[in-house]
Amino acid sequence: MVKYSIPYLTYIAIFGIIPLILTFVIVGVNFSGAIKSSFSTAPPLAIIYNTFFFSLFTAVVSTLLGYILAITVDMYPKKLLILLILLPFTIPFTASALIWVISFYGGYGWFTYLLGINYDPLYFSKSALFAVSLVSAWSSVPLAFLLILASLRSIPKEIKESSQIDGLTLSQYYFKIAFPYSLKGILLAFLITFVLSMGNFDLPYVMTQGGPGFSTTTLPLIVYFMMFQYDNFSGGALFASILALIASIPAIGVALLVKSKGFRFSLPAVKIPDKVFRVLMLVVSSIIIIFLDFPVYWMILVATRPNTLDFLKPPVLIPKEFTLSYVISSLESSVPYIISSVVVSLIVGILTIVLSSLGAYEGARKFWFWLLLLSIYLYALPSTSYIIPVYLMTSDLHLINTWIGLALPSAIFTASFAFWTMFNFYIDFPKVYEEAAEIDGMKNKILRLILPLSRPFLIATFVISFTFAWHLLFYPLVLSETPYQMNFPPTGSETATIFALNAISQGSVNWALLASSALVASLPVIIVSYVAQDYMLRGLYSGGVKGA
Repeated sequence: MVKYSIPYLTYIAIFGIIPLILTFVIVGVNFSGAIKSSFSTAPPLAIIYNTFFFSLFTAVVSTLLGYILAITVDMYPKKLLILLILLPFTIPFTASALIWVISFYGGYGWFTYLLGINYDPLYFSKSALFAVSLVSAWSSVPLAFLLILASLRSIPKEIKESSQIDGLTLSQYYFKIAFPYSLKGILLAFLITFVLSMGNFDLPYVMTQGGPGFSTTTLPLIVYFMMFQYDNFSGGALFASILALIASIPAIGVALLVKSKGFRFSLPAVKIPDKVFRVLMLVVSSIIIIFLDFPVYWMILVATRPNTLDFLKPPVLIPKEFTLSYVISSLESSVPYIISSVVVSLIVGILTIVLSSLGAYEGARKFWFWLLLLSIYLYALPSTSYIIPVYLMTSDLHLINTWIGLALPSAIFTASFAFWTMFNFYIDFPKVYEEAAEIDGMKNKILRLILPLSRPFLIATFVISFTFAWHLLFYPLVLSETPYQMNFPPTGSETATIFALNAISQGSVNWALLASSALVASLPVIIVSYVAQDYMLRGLYSGGVKGA
């Protein structure tokens, strides 16, 4: 008998499964017209190529760098090291894009200056796609790192001790022993970063608007452009269905990989003395961490100095003068947007906990692996692929530009992810507590016993859901129209990411404005993530990435 799972099943049906089906229905109603109108407007093959290049580059680079960092942290499990690696994870994609826009700018940005590039790669079609893909990889490294580190830490201690007794060096252990055991986590990191990148709307939209020409236009962008730029909903549905079909392959791969028992494949075990290997990994990891954290330092530096220090060659990379005027101005202007972000993120976090905890508990106890696989598929599937029915439904209910109209659809991503991690948590949950409760005749044991015992994990899930909701740009861009009007009943639901996006739409390059807007949009989640770091790590580590 289904009891606790009904709310979760109802939710994912309304905001995930049914909209996905309706997307294909919309295409089928006017298939020939959709092809003619959309394909004459945009080059489909070039857009599909851009999407694949962007996603594959992100997955390969983030998985490789994540694996190197995971090995280093496994050898040196320091909290500070983990915090430095996770820093880009706390930055919303919109803020990340703004940071990198001023990092690439001609020879004035730190990145182009250090590489000796005298032009802005975002302005040229031959380099723009590579530049945007590099930023995507930068933002994806922390997730890949966490998934791979979880796999490394799931290796039984006896195996590592046995390798030491057998005289294996650290390099031989990590390449010959640990790699096969963590291969499932590595493949999972690759597939997840690949499929999430396929749905990444924020970075290419903020950094290039899909240009020059269509050189950085991906499938999520063309869906949005068809809806709101060309007023062609059938064409948007066509590209959304193409995205759904293509993304379904790696999404299904993620689901099947989680269900599998893992793989065995060893790397060539090069024998490197332990001291040399440790130093080598520390040096390489230090370079990667500088790559991960310097953009955040650049954001803070530019936001807190006079703009007279911006367009200089060489760029000023150390603090010389200090001012908070831009930050204070951005804070004052951002208040309505911050309020919306806080409210919407809280609603998403609470909704995620309520729906997913109950559904995952019952699903785990009844071994409903079909529901686990469905949830993983919905988590991995780009929300762009079913946004049109969601938009039409929200509009018909007159919920556009409201907090609830934004929060309800946005929770599909966090709820499906939370179900995945909670399912694995409750699979391993000791049954002795429930048996004792039944003997004592306890009623409502899930509310009085199970959830209280799950409190640390529920807090971790809430923090992660809050952070994910704060990062959203696509849903606020589609389902919002104005900032909060400071009225009651509340109207206006544009979020902090929209506020940051507005900074790049001013028509002039004002680095201080861009950096301070990015900082304001990022600061709350940076603080939340720092304070709740242990909880968040616990939640992310429990994503079912055991190298069995």
